[in-house]
Amino acid sequence: MTTIPALSLRQAGPADWSAIETLLLAHGLPTQGAREHLAHFLLAHQGGELVACAGIERYGDLGLLRSVAVAPGLLRQGIGGSLLATLLTQARRRGLHRLYLLTTTAAAYFERLGFQRLPRADLPAALQASAELRGACPASATAMALSLIEAGSMDDKLPVAVLGAGPVGLAAAAHLLERGLRPLILEAGSSVGAHLLDYGHVRLFSPWRFNLDAAMARQLRAAGGWQAPPEEALPLAREVVEQVLRPYAALPAVAAALRLSTRVTAISREGFDKVKTAGREQAPFLIRARQADGGEIELRARAVIDATGTWGQPNPAGANGLPAPGESALAARRIAYGIPDVLGAARERYAGRRTLVVGAGHSAANVLLDLATLAEQVPGTRLAWATRSPAPERAFGGGARDALPARGRLGSALRALRRDGRLEFFGGLRITALREAADGSMTVQGQDLTLDGFDQLIVATGQRPDLGLTRELRLKLDPWLESTEALGPLIDPNLHSCGTVRPHGHRELAHPEPGFYTLGVKSYGRAPTFLMATGFEQARSVAAALAGDLAAADRVELELPQTGVCGIGIPVQPAAGAAATRSACCG
Repeated sequence: MTTIPALSLRQAGPADWSAIETLLLAHGLPTQGAREHLAHFLLAHQGGELVACAGIERYGDLGLLRSVAVAPGLLRQGIGGSLLATLLTQARRRGLHRLYLLTTTAAAYFERLGFQRLPRADLPAALQASAELRGACPASATAMALSLIEAGSMDDKLPVAVLGAGPVGLAAAAHLLERGLRPLILEAGSSVGAHLLDYGHVRLFSPWRFNLDAAMARQLRAAGGWQAPPEEALPLAREVVEQVLRPYAALPAVAAALRLSTRVTAISREGFDKVKTAGREQAPFLIRARQADGGEIELRARAVIDATGTWGQPNPAGANGLPAPGESALAARRIAYGIPDVLGAARERYAGRRTLVVGAGHSAANVLLDLATLAEQVPGTRLAWATRSPAPERAFGGGARDALPARGRLGSALRALRRDGRLEFFGGLRITALREAADGSMTVQGQDLTLDGFDQLIVATGQRPDLGLTRELRLKLDPWLESTEALGPLIDPNLHSCGTVRPHGHRELAHPEPGFYTLGVKSYGRAPTFLMATGFEQARSVAAALAGDLAAADRVELELPQTGVCGIGIPVQPAAGAAATRSACCG
């Protein structure tokens, strides 16, 4: 009796290409493009010899089955069926939702496996990148498709959840709608653009052309009755909400998808904790949220775009990343974070008082300039500025050489305040404690100096992402910036203090959790160099990837303005006891 060697299956590797090519050519199958997708080929061996192969070209959550071949003389022995059953199981586990193929001779065989014929014109655009569709297979080949969605698992009817209805979140929704995908937009605030409204009095330093997403603009124009603002005008933050976000949110398709006052508190996979792997990619995302009345709801989604931002998570005053001792106790009465409206709603809090602003970025500059205006209007108003760095040049920016003139003017105006003695400056302040003195004033204690006699403290030291939402998801974060890991080296402020961040898209924004993306300022973690236009390009790329159009997703469609300055070298007055220094914005 003849013993038939056992069949063994394994993934292909580079060393297998020669044998695979020989097998494909023996059946007259095309080899173009196969080698580039070898990592997704499955091989069958008997007695150490290659007897069958099959591969998948992956395009987002779509796949193209190709190169299915069994060695001559071994047909009708179940080898091909075993190989394909395993390959289809792998495809489901790896998150593929639908599989396509082209065949000239085996349509009846694939129909028995559940594939259905379809017009070749109905093949998704994402597959057009394949060599098989670009001529390797004849035009007469039959196109077929198979859904890989199993009963009870994630399906295409579920929406893509967009967390946050700020500019980037709504841009993501706009691009999803243009791709035929259904968004579910969850916003914690009572209005779209809630974070922008918090600093609505601030004039942005980038003009409208960098603050208006193309997909949103297209849909607003198509609806009629909307006019785009002048491209080169500089909007107030609240004007972005009033002139773009609210009109866009009122469009019927968007309004139907939008849930305000819905704060997401946790995200997981339905039926899976962080540890469990088998079948994870087929499970829908489970989103838990709290509504305005305090009630909790759970929602399901096929993918999640986290555009919740960082504005609600300010960095503390403490130099070690933790709130300084005494900071929490003084926060309500004495400390504000971000950019308070000192000329408007918060005027009485700062008028006629001495205020210390801590921070070296654009937020600190905006607050200091507003306080200087208040000092001109109200006698007794005094302002002081402190930075952790001994020198303030980095905050002055590029001045006239900045590609965004308003950003340059912001730094120049701050430099003038310093030069004219209209503010006190304390360099090298690393806050270790805050306390209230006997006379009712506030004392700010640092490692090397202590400052007394302040009425108010404004902490403008940036923000950090809330990572609690995603505790049960598998994320890969930069260890110190808390951005997506792939993005970290591109935006690290220790290395990239001027110039531009290279445009990036879905690949840099993805995580090991398939279908989960972090967009907008939250994708930058603690890095302070985000521009809104970057978020719009992120949204376009991720929506294209979710639709399976990887060619569009990988295409760069963004050119950012540069500072054009890598060295200023303005001498500054050091803090008491510190040596004089010169600094450069890239040094």
